[in-house]
Amino acid sequence: MHKKSVAALSFLFLVLFVTQEIVVTEAKTCEHLADTYRGPCFTNASCDDHCKNKAHLISGTCHNLQCFCTQNC
Repeated sequence: MHKKSVAALSFLFLVLFVTQEIVVTEAKTCEHLADTYRGPCFTNASCDDHCKNKAHLISGTCHNLQCFCTQNC
């Protein structure tokens, strides 16, 4: 009897978990050329570090040897 109760309760939690609608709102982001980054951009890590720590933005990535920073629009 105890095993049936645990199984039923587990099934109920599974159904509740699966049917629960999760609403996630994501801020719109924009990407722009990092005007204070100097030199060619070879690694995403250096660009990301620059954008986060010097420009105080979300992140940064290299595109065509240029550093682009991402920020909320």
